[in-house]
Amino acid sequence: MSLFDQIQNEPIQNRQINISSHVYDEHHILVCGELHDRRLVTTYYFDGRRREADSVHRMRICMKIDTATLTITELETEMPCTPHSQCHETQQSLKAIVGSRLVPGFSGQVHKHVGGPKGCIHLTTLLLAMAPAALQGYWTQTDRDPKGRRISKEHLDRYLVNSCYVWREDGDLIKKVTRHGEADAETSS
Repeated sequence: MSLFDQIQNEPIQNRQINISSHVYDEHHILVCGELHDRRLVTTYYFDGRRREADSVHRMRICMKIDTATLTITELETEMPCTPHSQCHETQQSLKAIVGSRLVPGFSGQVHKHVGGPKGCIHLTTLLLAMAPAALQGYWTQTDRDPKGRRISKEHLDRYLVNSCYVWREDGDLIKKVTRHGEADAETSS
C-alpha cells in the first residue's frame, strides 16, 4: 500500500509556495513568490502558553530578471506574517544576491551570502524555489515568439544538459536538439 493511501488524519501543518513569472518589458521578467506556513492545530509555546491554529510565516519575494543574462537586477521582500519581531531584521538580507546570475552554483552562492545566521531560512527557502521557476518563466517568455524560439548552445549546455533524466547528455531529446543544429525542440523541463 502506498504512503499516500495511508493518510488517515487531517494535516497538522501546511506550507504553500506559489511562484509566478510576469513579463516586465522586452528584456526582463518579474518573478514573484510567496511562502505561507500555517499551523492547523493548537500548539503550545516553550513556556506552556497556548497558541491557536494560525498563519506562522507569510513571506514574499519579487525579483526582476534580465532575460539576456539571467541576472537578478532588482529584488524586494515583504514579511507580512512572522513568528518573531526579530524576523524583520533579516528582510533586507537578500539584497546581497542582487547582481547574481541564475546559473549552476546559484544555490551555493545563496547559502554563502544569506544562509544560516546571515538571513532567514524561510526567505532562503523561497528564493531557492524561485530560481528554477524563474528559468521556467524565462523559457516561457522566449517560447512566446515562434520566429525567435531559439536556445543558444550556451544556454542549452548551462541550463538543460544533465539537469534531469530527460535532458541527460546522451538522451534522445539532446540528440534531437543537436540534430536540428539549434536548440528549438521542446524546452519544458
